[in-house]
Amino acid sequence: MKNLSLILVLASSLISCQNTSIDKKEDEIKYKEVVVLNDVPKSTLTFYDVTDSRCPKGVNCVWAGNAVVDLALDGVSTQGKVSKHISLCLGDCRGGNSQSVFKEIDSLVQDFAGHQYRFILKAVNALSKSDSIRKKEDYAVLLQIKKL
Repeated sequence: MKNLSLILVLASSLISCQNTSIDKKEDEIKYKEVVVLNDVPKSTLTFYDVTDSRCPKGVNCVWAGNAVVDLALDGVSTQGKVSKHISLCLGDCRGGNSQSVFKEIDSLVQDFAGHQYRFILKAVNALSKSDSIRKKEDYAVLLQIKKL
C-alpha cells in the first residue's frame, strides 16, 4: 500500500510539473529573446532576425514595404534535438511586385516537436525616425502564440 501511495504521489507531481502554457502569449518579444513554448519536452522560440523595408514616419515612399521576421524553433522530439526556422511578414509581402504571390504570411500553423502551434505576427516595432539607422537590437515583435 505504501508503494502505491508513493507511486501516486510521484505521478501527480510529474503531471503537475508538466507546464504546457507558453510564457508569452501576446507580449512583445525583443530581438534575440528566447520564449519557452513547452516545458516537457522543452521547446523554445527565438526572434533572431528582421528585415524591415517599411516606409519610416514622415517620409513619402513609392512602396509601402514590409517587415519580415525570422524565428528559430528549438526543441526535443522522439528523434532527438530538432530545429526549424519560420518567417512571418507584415505589410506588402509580395516582394515589391504586385503580380507576384505572397512569400511569407502574418500567421502560420506549425507542427513542431510533437505539438502544434499557431503563430500570429501582430506588429513589428522599431525606432522609425527617418533620420535614424534602424538596428536589429532596437526591434521587438508582438507575436501571438497559441498551442493547439
